[in-house]
Amino acid sequence: MSDSRGVSCKAEHNLTLNFREKLSVTGVKEIINFDEKGVNVKTLCGELSVDGENIHINALNVEKGELEISGKINGINYFDTYDGDRKTLLSRIFK
Repeated sequence: MSDSRGVSCKAEHNLTLNFREKLSVTGVKEIINFDEKGVNVKTLCGELSVDGENIHINALNVEKGELEISGKINGINYFDTYDGDRKTLLSRIFK
């Protein structure tokens, strides 16, 4: 799938949003960071940012690449570049 800028993603990656309250994501590689205002996720198709209120991670299965988020979802954005200097959630926990 290509967008108007020619960015393409040929990996299995899907988003399903229900009533702006529940988001299911496949193709997840890792969680970069999260709090009650949002979550940033590294996916097979780039970095995904979900912004909202009272955001909770209900399920995460990194082996299967699946993530389920709930809360009031106000925005979903992709970033084509991944900032390698950012510390992932797991790297911050296991210093």
